[in-house]
Amino acid sequence: MHIEANLDDIHSQKLLNLQENLKQPLAEILASAIDLLASQRLDKTTPAPLYQALEDIGFIGCIETDQQLSTTYKQHLDFSIN
Repeated sequence: MHIEANLDDIHSQKLLNLQENLKQPLAEILASAIDLLASQRLDKTTPAPLYQALEDIGFIGCIETDQQLSTTYKQHLDFSIN
């Protein structure tokens, strides 16, 4: 695939620095950047660490309500959800 792009000065310099430091051709640097970005996007489908930790300990959920929830829970909770 042939790609043409106009980069601003900052990104142009960053790309040149990458080429110098990595001693790789532009095509390989772009391929690596694409692979990295694609893998980060795929990671969005996995749960966040906090969510995973809560799920691992069996946490179901929480709500914020008045202090009388033990006697008024029927007015606050929807029992129609299975």
